[in-house]
Amino acid sequence: MSRDRVLTVNNYHDGPRLGIAELHGVPHIYEAEFDHSSDEYGDTYFVSPVDPELLALVLEDWEIWLRWEAAHKQGDVTLESHPALPADRTKHEALKSAIGNRLKSDPQNRSSFKAKFSHSQPGTVWQGTYVEWQPRCRQPL
Repeated sequence: MSRDRVLTVNNYHDGPRLGIAELHGVPHIYEAEFDHSSDEYGDTYFVSPVDPELLALVLEDWEIWLRWEAAHKQGDVTLESHPALPADRTKHEALKSAIGNRLKSDPQNRSSFKAKFSHSQPGTVWQGTYVEWQPRCRQPL
């Protein structure tokens, strides 16, 4: 099974829940499926193609967040400034507005996969993250 690159992690709760990752080398939105019966996320994700314009916006905002994260780890900024450095705040707000609520899987154009996330370097979470997609097996009726 091949590994695809995770390009962004826009929501993280005990693992990546929403963002952009490649599927066979092509960027797609991934969105974790919430299991209401167990009241938690599993390892199943909805995956939809991402529009190139939306991809560019999300990647630019991700770079802003990565700069903030690096500064925060170095102790240069506090959590109060999250998710952007003061110099990036205006751009982040403009990107957030331009992205709006579009960063989600498309119910009319999505596939369902099991996902296994891994890191190229132990101890890293955001960069060098990969995912192995496995088609979800459907249960017989």
